[in-house]
Amino acid sequence: MASRVVSNTGPLMHLVEIDFVKALDVFQEVYVAQEVINELKRNKVKEYIFREIMLINLKPKFKDVAEILVNKFSLDLGESQSIALALQKRVDYFLTDDLDARTVANVHGLEAHGTVGIILRAFREKIINKETAINKVNELYTSSSLFITKDLVEQIIKAINEFRKYR
Repeated sequence: MASRVVSNTGPLMHLVEIDFVKALDVFQEVYVAQEVINELKRNKVKEYIFREIMLINLKPKFKDVAEILVNKFSLDLGESQSIALALQKRVDYFLTDDLDARTVANVHGLEAHGTVGIILRAFREKIINKETAINKVNELYTSSSLFITKDLVEQIIKAINEFRKYR
């Protein structure tokens, strides 16, 4: 099922860190706000990520929304602009690994998913096999800047192993 999403910086950066930008193929279009581009560049994220995403400028009304989100919820500018863009574009999903941003997105009626969710969707949609899914989840723990516990990794791997049993 094709879908349009807005991503903040985290999931894009983490997918680059584990060399798995291909997982974005599960989405029809991936939109980002200007501050996400700025943050990716500041973090010296590999340039090839920019071929996978589409910069969309915020309309004035949604720039105001982003400013309100910064002030009301103490989100950083990238997260606030991303949520505002998701509202502007009326996308299917908002991608974030930040708990506060996920909470604010949910309050505003946005369905939020993180890097793990992207990997699991790629597995579910048979873009990757079970072995690759497990390897990429392990790499999130060992090779990325995403904070994820070993216990959570083990729970995710258990769910991957059990996935086909219940279909």
